[in-house]
Amino acid sequence: MDILEHMFQGVEGFDGGWEGVTSGLVDELVSIEAEIRGRRARQAEIIDQLRELGIDEAEGDRGIEDWVSRKLDVSVQTAHRLAVVSRHSWLWEEMARGGWGLDRASHLAKLVQAGASAEVVEEAAFGFSLGRLWGLVEEHRRVGAVAEAASHDSRFLVVEPCRDSQMVKVWGQLYGTDGELVLKALNARADSFPPLAEGEGCSRGQLLADALTSICADALTGSTAGLSGGRAVTVAEVFIDGSLAASTRGEAGVSVACGLRVGPETLTEILCEGKVRVICTDQDTVWVSPLAETIPPAIRSLIWKRDQGQCSIEGCRSRHRLQIHHIRERHRGGNHDPSNLVLLCWFHHHVAIHMMGFRLDPQSPVNRRRLISPFPGRAPPP
Repeated sequence: MDILEHMFQGVEGFDGGWEGVTSGLVDELVSIEAEIRGRRARQAEIIDQLRELGIDEAEGDRGIEDWVSRKLDVSVQTAHRLAVVSRHSWLWEEMARGGWGLDRASHLAKLVQAGASAEVVEEAAFGFSLGRLWGLVEEHRRVGAVAEAASHDSRFLVVEPCRDSQMVKVWGQLYGTDGELVLKALNARADSFPPLAEGEGCSRGQLLADALTSICADALTGSTAGLSGGRAVTVAEVFIDGSLAASTRGEAGVSVACGLRVGPETLTEILCEGKVRVICTDQDTVWVSPLAETIPPAIRSLIWKRDQGQCSIEGCRSRHRLQIHHIRERHRGGNHDPSNLVLLCWFHHHVAIHMMGFRLDPQSPVNRRRLISPFPGRAPPP
């Protein structure tokens, strides 16, 4: 038995030829679809009758579409199309003959509702693909002042910390033009981020998330070029349960003012660059540090002048939201000596190093620092 016979062994109608098999299966497939279209037409007719009888109100549903979705166990989209077609009896006959499917019939109904002429509807009914028909419906759809205001009023944004107090969920919806503006801004910021090491990178979704964070940080700290405006200053209050943090090497017992728990890398970044106040509790003792910058101003000015006010990563000359990074982390014995400090853009500092685990090659020259890919087993700070 050759491979074709083996593949189609047991298929009804197989006569040993590829064309014979495929044509028979295709004919059967089309025949089944024609039958489905006819049954959909009958469903639409029954739904029209049940709506007149108030079946949805009698059974406590919010409308005929919800009733259809629940009763037939179909998606909301399918229930909506059935409900639309049920209001237009002129569609049923052609559907019963197997001519129009549910999608085409519902689009034609919406085209009529949008005010398209009979000539346009007739041409679209038989001469347009579904995609082109959908576009035609959109072209004819009217957006009045009331509908426009209702769409705008439906905007919302939810920012909700997760139960584990380590992540924050963001979701919502925006009015069309506002959403397009936001998307353009996020894409533009994501495209502006410098590349990472060869073979390493972020997904598009991760870049858009980083872009949102970056734009929000700009609004709070400013990001224009220059000694003060270009700085990305982290201002934080860190709460530490002394005994718990010590016993877990900083992996538990550490949170910031908003209540979110932070891990060793976030704590390292806060201590690396910014203004920080530490509130430490240990049994009955409370110790509070002043709100102060971690790097002395004179040292900071020296690093900015030496690195020419731009990111020091090789191939990146970004001046966007610059931060000073300790090449050897402070919890591993690193200090504020200028040889241990380097000026980095927000993306390379926050995303690449502290979030993704890249590290700087200590042997790379000043102003041409190289990144080393993430390595396993990063030890948390004590």
